[in-house]
Amino acid sequence: MKHDFISQMPDKPFYKLIQQKYKGRVAQRSGVSYMNHIIEGAFILHHIYGTDEELIEAYCLHPIFQSDKLLSQLFSDDSFELTIISPRAIILGMKYRRVANSYTIKNKVKNPEDIEIGPLDKVHRMLVADKIQNKKDFMKYMYLKHERPAYQKVSERSVQYFDSWLARLSVSREMYEEVVEQVEQINIINPEA
Repeated sequence: MKHDFISQMPDKPFYKLIQQKYKGRVAQRSGVSYMNHIIEGAFILHHIYGTDEELIEAYCLHPIFQSDKLLSQLFSDDSFELTIISPRAIILGMKYRRVANSYTIKNKVKNPEDIEIGPLDKVHRMLVADKIQNKKDFMKYMYLKHERPAYQKVSERSVQYFDSWLARLSVSREMYEEVVEQVEQINIINPEA
């Protein structure tokens, strides 16, 4: 396989943990597996920054740290061996949570310079992968898919939201398009396998 790290990820304990949490779950509007976000985001990190297992582990687990509900479930479920998560990945996940949750798609669109991104380079990298992957899926599955003007207005506002994040993270339009093209070429068929 062209990208061996993708084929090796399912053997990693952190991947098994997020896969167990997401098993069978799909995004309500697009019908795309939640694991698609994990696999494509890890690919984006590898494509842009190379192999950094700590970074990829933190990225793969970020949804657990971002959601209060999943975080509570993780700590109350005795079946999970939390020692499989590296302490550094936990720190990165919690820092990511603070930064990402401070500006969500539900907020008023901000100027890029008004988005606080914190001091950790690895959190910035996680945000780059997350926002590129989220915008890719938004554009593919939801952008202007409804005829009603109210939906179209929301679509345009959502594009502004993603673009403000990408500008703040210094991701140019060219870089975004090149990375999306690479992601589309990996052709993930069954992220649940």
